[in-house]
Order: sequence, then structure tokens, then C-alpha cells
Amino acid sequence: MRYLVTGADGFIGARIHERLSKFFSVIGWDKTFHHRQHLFSRAPAEPTTVIHLGAISSTTETDTRKLADWNILSSCEILEWCVENDVPFVYASSASVYGHGREGFHEEAPLDPLNYYAVSKAAFDMFVAQKIKDNPKAKIYGLRYFNVYGATEGGKGNMASPVYKFIDQAKKTGRIDVFKGSEDFKRDFINIKDVIDITIAAKHFPASGFYNVGTGVPRSFMDVAKIVSSLTGAKINEIPFPEHLIGKYQKFTSSNNTKLLNALNASEHNSNFLTLEQGIAKCFRELE
Repeated sequence: MRYLVTGADGFIGARIHERLSKFFSVIGWDKTFHHRQHLFSRAPAEPTTVIHLGAISSTTETDTRKLADWNILSSCEILEWCVENDVPFVYASSASVYGHGREGFHEEAPLDPLNYYAVSKAAFDMFVAQKIKDNPKAKIYGLRYFNVYGATEGGKGNMASPVYKFIDQAKKTGRIDVFKGSEDFKRDFINIKDVIDITIAAKHFPASGFYNVGTGVPRSFMDVAKIVSSLTGAKINEIPFPEHLIGKYQKFTSSNNTKLLNALNASEHNSNFLTLEQGIAKCFRELE
């Protein structure tokens, strides 16, 4: 078995590449390789499974041509190759495609992206949906990640999760800066350990399609700050909410996990996720 992991130098991709390499042959592409021809010119052997995580992940990116090239066109090219060669294709979508989730956060809910990044993800999801319809035997699994966090987010800069940012601030300054009104901002935070487990298991899911990847338990940013504060002794400091994020920031997300849990149970994989308290404590220990 040979895996191709794109985005192998990224936050999630690096950990998946590391895990798989202990047991299988793995081809890792970093951000410099994102076109179809590399499947033939760069890989020493054709992969038998593709895990596609290579993308622009900045939710504040405004270069639409760049987003289209990386998040749509390159993804379409790799997917086309997988379908043509009967190779399972697992890829990272995003809960951002749901926007405010006015009709809930389930896989059949209408897409309502709030920013250019989310638009690019939604566009590819629409292409995938049609590809699955046209190729019912194809093995295609779109994973709509909710708020993933972990100890190896250092390279994400401003795109790092509140968990990582708060721990980093607490250690460096003894203070945690939280936006005013953070009690009302609730997200579905999921630890990277669980995300890795689900992503690797996805190729065994009984049906192609989209799957939410979250815990199903929304928690506020203030909850995160209080947990970090209890671990570090740092004081919580409220700061103004940035004007440039108003209207472009999901205020609430909560994964409907019915489809995911059914798939995990059907494929005999673990469906017990870390709680936020457990996950933050794990992240804190790994950063010590």
C-alpha cells in the first residue's frame, strides 16, 4: 500500500505523514507541488490512496486567483486522476462552507461561505458532489474539519487556533487576550489526534460523500481561555473585536456527527473523542 499525502509539511499533513510512514510507503508533497503532472514525474510509484491536504488555509486570503489555483483547480486535477485510476481520494474540506449554519451544520445543509477561502472550499465540494453522482463506484471522502487544534501549530502564525494562541500567550506574557463578547462565540474544537485518526480511517467508510469532523460539542472562546488559565495561572484580558473580521467570522459552529459516527462504527474505528479539557491539557503537556 502506497499513500500520497499532499500538504505533507502542514499542520495536519505532517502528522498524518509521520503516522502512516511507520507502517506504509508514503509519498509526501509539500506546498511546492500542486499539479497533476507530479503524480507521474515526482512519485517513485503511483499511490494506491491519496490524502489531499495541500491547500491555502488562510481564512483571510483575498487573492482569489491564488485560491482558485490551489484550492480548486489543483484539487480537481488530483481528483480526476484518482477517479480515472480507481484510487481512493480523501481530502480536507472545511466547516467554513456552512457559514453561519442557519439550517444547521449537517452534511446536507446548504453551503453559505462567508469569505474567499470558504468560497474556494465550497466550490470544490460542489465539483466533488457532481463527480460522486457521475461516478457512483468512486471512493471519494470529503472531510469537513471544524476547529482543529494541537501542539504543532507554530507554523500557522495568525491562523493558529485559539487554544494554541492562548497557551502561547500565557507562557510568554502571563496574560490571555480574548475578544470582548467571547462568551457568545462558540466553536466545535477538535484535537488533532482525533482528526488524524478519522482522516486515516476515512478510506474505509462505507460510502463516498461528505463527513463532518468535529466533536459535536460547541464551546466558547472564553471556555478555552479559562481552561488555559487554570493550567497556567495566566490572567484573562478582554480586547476589542477586530473590525475587519465583522461579518466574516463564524460566531457558532457545532458538528452534526450522526453520519461520521455511523461511518466510524461501521468501519470498526474509534468514535470516542477527547473533550476540550482533555485536549487542551494534552496540548499543554506537549508544549512544555
